[in-house]
Amino acid sequence: MFIVFFSSEVTVRNWELKRCEENAAVCVTDQRDCKRLVSAAAHKTLNMSCFYQKSSDGGPSVTCSWKQESNQNYKPDTSLVFTRRGRVSYCSGIFNPAAVLNVSVRMKNFQTGAEAWSWPHTMFLYEAVKPSRPSLALIGSSEDSLVVSVKSSSDGSCRLRYKANNAQQWTLLPDSISVGADRQLIFTIKHLQTFSVYRAAASCKLEVGFWSDWSDDISGKTLDRAPSKPPDVCYRLEKTNSNGSLLLFLMWKAPDPGDAGGRILGYQVSCDGSVQNVTGAMALLVVEEGNCSVAAFNTAGRSPATHLKVDRRRGDLPSIRNLWVSSSYPDEEALLVRWKLPISPSSVPPISYLNLRWSSESNPSTSRWSTVDAFSSSTLIKDVGSAESYLITVIPVYHHLCGRPQSLSADLKHGALLEVVGLKVAAVNKTTVTVKWAWQRRSGPIRVRRYSVMLRTDSDNQNVSLWPDQSRHTFFNLTPYTQYSLLLLADDVTRSIVPVTTDFDELPAVATATPLLLLAATVFIISILSRTVYKSYFFPPISSPRGSTSGQWLMDPNLQKSIDRNILEIEDFQVRDVLGDKSLITLNPNPLLPSEETHEDSPLPVQLSVQLSTLKLDSEYVSEAPQTSDQHRHEAHSRFNQKEEQLDVSKRHFDEFEAHQTSCEEEFLLNSEAQNEHGDGSYLICETDYVTNSCFRAMETTASAPRELRGKQGTAD
Repeated sequence: MFIVFFSSEVTVRNWELKRCEENAAVCVTDQRDCKRLVSAAAHKTLNMSCFYQKSSDGGPSVTCSWKQESNQNYKPDTSLVFTRRGRVSYCSGIFNPAAVLNVSVRMKNFQTGAEAWSWPHTMFLYEAVKPSRPSLALIGSSEDSLVVSVKSSSDGSCRLRYKANNAQQWTLLPDSISVGADRQLIFTIKHLQTFSVYRAAASCKLEVGFWSDWSDDISGKTLDRAPSKPPDVCYRLEKTNSNGSLLLFLMWKAPDPGDAGGRILGYQVSCDGSVQNVTGAMALLVVEEGNCSVAAFNTAGRSPATHLKVDRRRGDLPSIRNLWVSSSYPDEEALLVRWKLPISPSSVPPISYLNLRWSSESNPSTSRWSTVDAFSSSTLIKDVGSAESYLITVIPVYHHLCGRPQSLSADLKHGALLEVVGLKVAAVNKTTVTVKWAWQRRSGPIRVRRYSVMLRTDSDNQNVSLWPDQSRHTFFNLTPYTQYSLLLLADDVTRSIVPVTTDFDELPAVATATPLLLLAATVFIISILSRTVYKSYFFPPISSPRGSTSGQWLMDPNLQKSIDRNILEIEDFQVRDVLGDKSLITLNPNPLLPSEETHEDSPLPVQLSVQLSTLKLDSEYVSEAPQTSDQHRHEAHSRFNQKEEQLDVSKRHFDEFEAHQTSCEEEFLLNSEAQNEHGDGSYLICETDYVTNSCFRAMETTASAPRELRGKQGTAD
């Protein structure tokens, strides 16, 4: 069961009333109500209001209004019953300002036939008078006001309301002004917009009673005013390919009439002496580098001019990013335009504001503009139709410079008329995947608020939004040799799936193998160095007799042929300028005599013979050694092979030889003078073996010389 409230209003004119025969104090419009009133059992309390009014034809009337509730969806049948104190002679005369009447309402339910009556409402007609509507006329207008006159049919006061021609709400003037009957009352409506149409209406009342109905509306238009402020203009340059001239785009902020100081019909653009009038919000001119000026104008005159210095060196300034348009139709008949502000370098001035332009794609000349503050990233366009598609353009303005415009097609039913197609992989390596896509005009009746691409695995995913100013994206920090799924999403709904696998990563294997290789190489080098150090420390190198000069001489099977071979180079032992004259030192092997055997444990001796001479010696001189028999050579050769290890010539033995050589030279120097006086040509012989070394004086080379020499050697030892 539901309850319905009805507002009812019933007007009864005086000539419609009839007198009841049963009760002479009652007047009704339907005489059947006279009997019903007598038998009425139920009464209701109604919040009823009634007023008395004289119609324009002079006939008085009473109008009552109230609200009632019902469980039916139709209004009940209603009528008014008027009761007066005392007898009524003529019901048509009861409506006069001096009368006091009780008014009741009869209500009948059509479905059940039941009737109900309201409790009587008492009205004093002189206090319930409602004057007739006044008349209103336009007297004059100015740039920001309208002057109207009000004429009332009775004494009292009047009030005025007004609104702009296309507005919904009325504005009521706060004060009412007294007026005499049939006299004009002047009202001035102030603070209006220039060159705009307004509507106005008036209402009047007596000193007591109700306000009259509003008069018929009148229309008035304010006058035009010359713009008082210079226009806010920006420009952008593009170079032409023909003669090097510049293509100049001029755009100006679309101001409110109050901001500009007056209505703007167009703009007068002057560049390098050429002047032209532009009615739109943008101008395109071919100019040379120089100065330009722009002034706004209307029927009342021109505004002060804005002067621009066109600089060829100015490059393009950044545009907005990620422009997109969405719609909530039919919930809201508007387009939501979103964007991101540009990322500008420090050399670029800050954004002053953004110009938003939208025009019908079927009729581009009918464009509209609005201005958005510099910090906004979205705006709502309400002035659009559901049957039109629009080209929406957003232009950032940097003081007097315009950034590059960004445009997008959209309509009220679908939002942006673009969709993403052709998503594919452009490049892949071990840790990155680059994808690309294309944008095309929407092919189906779909509405998408956001496109995005997701790169997904079972454990992780990356998601990025797609915008019309982008056509590729790179995903970073991926896992090598991993299967991924590339998903194209439209409002989180999958449109396509592309599989992609990152490249195999060889770096971990190389990184693992490299330390092992370095470790192995290090161990190998250390082992080689350690072996060398240990060997040189515990096993010092010992020279092999087989590789020495003496050994080679003894091992030579043709020893007799090379008996005269020098064991040591004579030049190494020449001592010069010791006694003032050159002398010669000759080193020869000391052969054994046939009658004398060398002990097996004794090393093979070597004889060093030194001959001194005051004469100049031949550099080729070699002392003639005594001949050694074949038997001795054979025995020496045999003993050499048996004791090879004991006959190794080492560096230590050679150092001892050099030391004894020095001592021999000293002894030789001491005794050389005495020997030379005898003239015996004797030798100072230094004999060196591998155990002992000694120096002795050489005797005449005879058969007994070796024995004497060895005896001296033993003495020296």
